[in-house]
Amino acid sequence: MPRINFDMKNLHDLVYSEDVLDFVKQVGHFSVLVTGDTVTERKNFVIELLKVLPAMYSSMLRIQVGEPFYNAGNEKFVSEEDWSTIYQRVLSITGSQNEYLGIPDDDEYDRMDLISREISEDVADIYQDVRDFIELYRNGTEEIMNDALWECRMNFESYWGKKLLRVCGALHNIMLMDEDALGRMDQEWEEKHGGKEINTDEWFISKRQKDLGGDSDI
Repeated sequence: MPRINFDMKNLHDLVYSEDVLDFVKQVGHFSVLVTGDTVTERKNFVIELLKVLPAMYSSMLRIQVGEPFYNAGNEKFVSEEDWSTIYQRVLSITGSQNEYLGIPDDDEYDRMDLISREISEDVADIYQDVRDFIELYRNGTEEIMNDALWECRMNFESYWGKKLLRVCGALHNIMLMDEDALGRMDQEWEEKHGGKEINTDEWFISKRQKDLGGDSDI
């Protein structure tokens, strides 16, 4: 049952507002970038991410969000396999520069110490939420579109907005690095990590699935 009575014209105007459509466009650009194979050279990939991620953040800030219509949670589309594909693609491009140091969040470890983060994990986590949103927005009723937008905004405020901001800092550092230095670091990284199996237990999507009580796709 709907939580609130909503004027249907206002609902239509909200979900098709200029700001929402701009966010949808930016999410589309981001999705093509991280799922496709048109940009594979690291510096170009980093520059394109540095264009689209701040644009997504800015668009989300301008959106007006109504209360959700339905009590039930929204359908999810991104599976662990989908998430892993994005993770592996970004890792293959960023290589030795994938890991970076960051300040822990409130619920992470000892806040006195820096912790290691991964660009590939942050990008895959952002993709997970905006892809779930875009699938509902493109295929749902206006009520479902509204609820998808509301959930995307809540998730933006609670975690993926922070991920977006901090990963942009790491990408900025890569953009400014000397190519010769990057080449030497890549060679050392390949010698150290080549063929090493990746532990997925600490991946964010794996933790979310465990929180939901199972290993099935989310």
